[in-house]
Amino acid sequence: MERARHDEAPFLHPLEFFATRRARGEGERRLMVALLEDAVGCYQRYANAHNRRGRRLFREAERWIMDDHARGPLSFRTVCELLGLPADHLRRGLRRWRAAHAASSHPGQHTPAAA
Repeated sequence: MERARHDEAPFLHPLEFFATRRARGEGERRLMVALLEDAVGCYQRYANAHNRRGRRLFREAERWIMDDHARGPLSFRTVCELLGLPADHLRRGLRRWRAAHAASSHPGQHTPAAA
């Protein structure tokens, strides 16, 4: 049997790839997806919270999402990497969302234009 060289990876159709991934580690993947969905949901739902619980939930989600130094198995960066998502891109998108959401939730405030 001939071994494939490292630079000659066998072609695997995307549906085969995801079916294989789904069979192994589906429970762990679902957990990571749920964790990410919950954190993003809390970040967006409580971004402008006025009560203590909402502000705490937002801070916890923001801390987990924005912490670039954490490297544990369930850190934001690790979860994104294992799910094949660009962590930095998601962070930038959430920051832009928050800035736009803050501006739209305070229509009386004037945001200075960039010079």
